Amino acid sequence: MSRTVSENQPSSISDQPGRPGRKPKAIEDKPKPLWTEWTDPDDFAEALDLHMQRHGDSAYHLHKALAAKGATVNVTTLRMWRLGSKAPNDAPSLRALGRIEARYDLPPGYFRAKIPPSGRAMANHRLPGLTTAERRRLAWHLPDNFNQLSPAKREEILDWVRTVVVSGSTEYRRYQAAAMRQRFAVRFAGTCGDYTVAVEDELEGGFDLPEPDAELTAGTVAAPPALEQEMASLLAFKTAALTSRGLQRSGVWGSETASQKVEHLGLMFGALAAAPSGEIAGAGVSLSKLTFAMLVFPAVWDWYLQWRQGRRGFYTQWEVEMLMLGAALTRRETGWIRQTPGLAQRLKPVSGLISQTEIDAVRADWDAACDEMHRHALHRAKEVARIARVHRDPFEPILAILESDSPLASYRQITEEILARAPSVRRYPVPAAEACRAFLMLRFGLHLGVRQKNLRQLLICERGASASSERRLETLKCGELRWNDREGGWEAFIPAVAFKNAGSSYFGRQPFRLVLPDLGGLYDQINAYLRTHRPRLLSRAPDPGTFFIKTMKATSKSAAYDQNTFYEAWRLAIQRYGIFNPYTGRGAIAGLLPHGPHNVRDVLATHILKKTGSYEQASYAIQDTAETVAKHYGRFLPKDKAALAAKILNKAWEDA
Repeated sequence: MSRTVSENQPSSISDQPGRPGRKPKAIEDKPKPLWTEWTDPDDFAEALDLHMQRHGDSAYHLHKALAAKGATVNVTTLRMWRLGSKAPNDAPSLRALGRIEARYDLPPGYFRAKIPPSGRAMANHRLPGLTTAERRRLAWHLPDNFNQLSPAKREEILDWVRTVVVSGSTEYRRYQAAAMRQRFAVRFAGTCGDYTVAVEDELEGGFDLPEPDAELTAGTVAAPPALEQEMASLLAFKTAALTSRGLQRSGVWGSETASQKVEHLGLMFGALAAAPSGEIAGAGVSLSKLTFAMLVFPAVWDWYLQWRQGRRGFYTQWEVEMLMLGAALTRRETGWIRQTPGLAQRLKPVSGLISQTEIDAVRADWDAACDEMHRHALHRAKEVARIARVHRDPFEPILAILESDSPLASYRQITEEILARAPSVRRYPVPAAEACRAFLMLRFGLHLGVRQKNLRQLLICERGASASSERRLETLKCGELRWNDREGGWEAFIPAVAFKNAGSSYFGRQPFRLVLPDLGGLYDQINAYLRTHRPRLLSRAPDPGTFFIKTMKATSKSAAYDQNTFYEAWRLAIQRYGIFNPYTGRGAIAGLLPHGPHNVRDVLATHILKKTGSYEQASYAIQDTAETVAKHYGRFLPKDKAALAAKILNKAWEDA
């Protein structure tokens, strides 16, 4: 918006520096206003210009007045603020605004409230001793006056942000944060058909490459070529459309399942390879001795189980699933290890785990060794399942929402907070695009109730373009957002085969279709995202065709989200807009903790249970069965059941 500002006509010619024969204008702490009645503008630049004119201040004179009070803002910056081409965006600038408010006898925060959101954290907070990355994570959640607070208060705020916002204050999160600092996996990087996987540690981290026969002291390490080849063979066996001649299998791994199994096996081999004297306290097996043939020895599995128990302090369902994987690999007729006796030729003795005598016996009768391992794995799985503990409460991060009378309405507050704090598209185009993307992520999750995979792989068919055929989407195993002319709305179409539970009775081999409701400005945001924001996020990078894309930077390789980056994008939205911050006043819900997209399914199921009491209807919202909802998703407590029954019974008294 073009505006006329009296910047080029100073209130007094003596206000201009360097004018000979003129006495400089005196600096007053609180100059008297030239007029007392005014219409308060909403725009920051207009408000600043108004009050500078009311008090006869030019940019130069205001600069001099601020400098006398110790605030340093140069003349050019003040002019840019007054013209509206820039806005204060760091801690020193906000301190200067406070001085200007005091000078003009305005209430504290008067100018700050008029500054449009930038979508970026306030810069120049005093955070000594922290890395750049940690400063970046913390800055968004610090109050504007952080630098003016006492050291004790600053430490209190930093501790709260680290505990609640950054890591999440659950016991499992604290364990997970500690585990991230101890890396111990073998990293596989292989290609099988259209499936590529790269595994590091439990969450993330770099790796070092030791000598082939060295112990793994810490970090992640690339798998030796022989072990890499074995993993590629296993993936080909479990992911190929058709098995090789002479082989049999039971079940096929999808890409997500394959990625999970590779990660789990990489952790197991990493624990075996880690040095006993290091922080991981592994078995010290040299990398050259690692082979899948080791998995036919019960002693290897027992060592790993005890190692896991010692590391965490108890057994969990995770160990049960690993044992079931070991049983499946050695099962008669369909086990991959069972049908690959050539693995035995790579076996070498390992002190305390595998002797040469045991190796000779295994080579002599491979089937008998696999039978023994199969029986042992099933027996151990039953034993561990009996004493396994639930190591985390999946509802804990969202308890503040699930305990409300209307969980869906409570979660919706986060999307409204995003819109309320969305930056200006004209002034901050990329942050505005990121805010719109975060809004649509959460809204789509709330309306569709699908898993993360189906949400992030959702393709986009622009309005007016030809929609993809169901056969093509079945081949790609993903859905598509398209315009439905008959319904007059945006429709999500996802073939049944794209779902993890494709064989569930919910689908009956039929595709999932849902027309999104045009509520709460959803269609306006979709249109703005497709027209303006998505192209800006994509920049000039190749378009992956998915609705949701990452913000492309110089170091980015692809605009498509993967499982980890989509989770982090969702979690970042919750950290910025979901968690109420008592020190800044930002955020929608007090008591909320960081979480990923999967928790939205808990919100939907619990909401319907609280409103209807029906597990069947709750299952419809998340494309699953009533049994699955009762076991994994719905948090329907006795008090909720009693309240719902009382509501129905009390109706009889009201009607009497």
